[in-house]
Amino acid sequence: MTITTIIDSLSSYRFSTYQLPVLGGMTKEECLGIYLWNKQLASAFFPALQIIEVSLRNAIYQGYIRYEEIKIENTFNQAQWQVEKNKIDKLWFINVFTQKNNAEAYRNILSATRQLQKDGKTLTPENYIAKLTLGFWVSMVNNSYDIQRNSYLTLWPELRGLVFPYALDTQTQRPLSINSIGNELKEINKIRNRLSHHEPLWRSKNAYQMEHIINKVVESYEKCLKVIKWINPSNLKLLSIIENNIKMSELCSIHSLWKNKQLSTGLSSLPIITGWGDENKLDVTHIGEIVKIVDTRYALIKSQKDKTIFFANSKDMKNNIQNYSTGTLVRFTPEASKNQYPNAKNVERT
Repeated sequence: MTITTIIDSLSSYRFSTYQLPVLGGMTKEECLGIYLWNKQLASAFFPALQIIEVSLRNAIYQGYIRYEEIKIENTFNQAQWQVEKNKIDKLWFINVFTQKNNAEAYRNILSATRQLQKDGKTLTPENYIAKLTLGFWVSMVNNSYDIQRNSYLTLWPELRGLVFPYALDTQTQRPLSINSIGNELKEINKIRNRLSHHEPLWRSKNAYQMEHIINKVVESYEKCLKVIKWINPSNLKLLSIIENNIKMSELCSIHSLWKNKQLSTGLSSLPIITGWGDENKLDVTHIGEIVKIVDTRYALIKSQKDKTIFFANSKDMKNNIQNYSTGTLVRFTPEASKNQYPNAKNVERT
């Protein structure tokens, strides 16, 4: 009964993508285990994909600004540099696209604008950069924006060394073409979209055995590492710090796949999770001593935890402020404030 209800809630059609003979998913329990394996793979991919997304968009934006600055430095006297640099369009990636020259990019910009306005955020370069999709930035890494095309936007090859300084051919050590880089980024974007739509990472029509499936995952992750290196090799260390590569190595094994296929055995006997939040929330309250009471309006409390003075409005003091006195020990919930003192809420005697 439990397996059936889970499959129904996940969608039988979507679940069928995990029922592949090559993975040995013979029973519903084993297929559910393969589904869980894919979920764990997805969680290991996300840090790498997030690094790519953030570093790519910033590299393209900053690379363009820097290139415009270099042109100014090569054209004008130094005394004129700052005046000319102030004229650089900081929203170049927004203003350059129109419905006519690039309908898809224009739609993405309109969507980002509406979302920022809905969130009450200003339409700054930083906010736009964070809101626009990975696909928006990937679409810029294309020969359409090559200087020889005389396009409405020129990015390449001028920005290649600024955006992808380490994208070199492994044999010749010559810079890779923008189309080669762009094709790899398109594959990265496909991986990201597959994750976002909860699809299997390892889908392959030509896979004959489990090893082929696992190798496809390995190749996809290696592709992510390669692109990260192209932009900034130091960012790879972020994955090392959180031991993400170790986690991925453990998942990319026959044993890990086999182990996950066994996870659903006895599923019906597992308890339903309840009260998880209460079990894991940390105690944020402080113990403090009332050091001053002003009429019936407020009290000042000195925290034993960090020696900070807190402001307690009388309405936040349980059982009336008149029942407290200087020296009374109380428990309270701290709250940040822009006033002189942080606030003490839910004040009560210990």
